[in-house]
Amino acid sequence: MVQTQAIVFTHQQQVTLADVTIPDPGPGEVLVATAFSCISPGTELRCLAGAQPDAQPFPFIPGYSLAGVVAARGADVDLPIGTRVFATGTIAADLPRMWGGHVRHALCRAADVVELPPAVGLRAASSGHLAAIAYHGLRLARPQPHERVAVVGLGAIGQLAARLFAATGAHVVAADLALARVERAQQAGITAFAPAAGDLVAGFRPYFPAGADVIVDATGAPQVLPQLIALAKDLPWDDALHAGTRYVVQGSYPGDFAIPYQPAFRKELTFLLPRDMQPRDVRAVFDLLARGHLAVDDLIEPVHPADAPAVYAALRDAHPELITAAFDWAGGAAP
Repeated sequence: MVQTQAIVFTHQQQVTLADVTIPDPGPGEVLVATAFSCISPGTELRCLAGAQPDAQPFPFIPGYSLAGVVAARGADVDLPIGTRVFATGTIAADLPRMWGGHVRHALCRAADVVELPPAVGLRAASSGHLAAIAYHGLRLARPQPHERVAVVGLGAIGQLAARLFAATGAHVVAADLALARVERAQQAGITAFAPAAGDLVAGFRPYFPAGADVIVDATGAPQVLPQLIALAKDLPWDDALHAGTRYVVQGSYPGDFAIPYQPAFRKELTFLLPRDMQPRDVRAVFDLLARGHLAVDDLIEPVHPADAPAVYAALRDAHPELITAAFDWAGGAAP
């Protein structure tokens, strides 16, 4: 048994750093010493509020995106000790898990961890699940280099989506009400703006007068749907074949939301609902990071695990300077 620590959601809106016990690795398993575990703000804040569908009852270990090194291995495992890997979380602990990612040590199936390219740092790799979610949405949307992409909402997923779509050569313009988040996107080379009086249609008009080919809704706010639908391009009523705008619902919703039918009908929208990610998306993201086509370190604030209550409070209050954070379990010893 391994005596270690984990972030634990003990009750609604209550967070602590607690001692936990992780089993030793058995056949086909590895023990990962976590360097960083990255927060997924939308999902984890819903879990903390008790609003996540099918959530594990309190208390539980949250998180689903970590990076570290193989510290021990069971029988029938070829991964050498010290191998740098990505994992989603521990598969066992003496506390219930809501994925179990925010742990100092994680027991993982060796077949489920992803070996990291040498050029990818552990802090960047800890965002692998979040980046893979954004990449999965891109993969479903299939953007073309000549197309116009409107990204609305510049939290963690929106920032990542804007960078990934821009890497395809598409014309990307992003928007958020928070000026600090807009500036973060601009610093990454993304054209971005804060809409005056919240008017997205007027804000996007100078960039996309003919409308957007792809809309990435990373807001998680159903009240903006009418404005976002209005950003879609109009289709001519002729005999040619025209594809309507693809609307990628990349924000995180805890329940149902209503689509304004008539505006969406007239635009002949295609709604895409990316379902989390696949292992192939994680591998693709790490390849992009390794080749310098994606950068994420500026989006991830390293924080001490003991500061977890304050970090979640800042995320809950939508502090505009904080996009997301990664718990630094190695105490600054890992890049």
